[in-house]
Amino acid sequence: MKRTKTWVIVADGQTARLFDLPFDRRKPLIPLEDHVWDALPTNAPADAQGVTHSSVGSSQHRLAPHNAPDKGPDGFAGEIASRLAASLKSGAFEKLVVVAAPRMMGFLRDRLDAETRASIWMEIDKDFTQMPLEKIDAALRKHLFS
Repeated sequence: MKRTKTWVIVADGQTARLFDLPFDRRKPLIPLEDHVWDALPTNAPADAQGVTHSSVGSSQHRLAPHNAPDKGPDGFAGEIASRLAASLKSGAFEKLVVVAAPRMMGFLRDRLDAETRASIWMEIDKDFTQMPLEKIDAALRKHLFS
């Protein structure tokens, strides 16, 4: 029987952590240290617009606001989706277990491409992001192997 490389993503609106699910059920999850993604900080609008000097003469004028709108969890879900799609295409994993806070799960479902959605083995709509590795592992085993 062919062994399938399976990743587990645990995400909320601010953080996404990836784990490798070992073939041997007795072994714990393996954190992928280079695959911890954090959402970009939100852009808080400034109190007032900046002022600059005109290139000709001594007049001044206000600058247009350059604050990008806050992407929030939907933008972060899009970033996660594109990274997962690239990893799937490169063969880093074949199956995916998605564990996400309910709101983030909805954003991810909307943003994942067809190939990545097809690779999903299981979805768990719970927020495990703040749990230590041992508790994530124990909670996943209840869902995956029961």
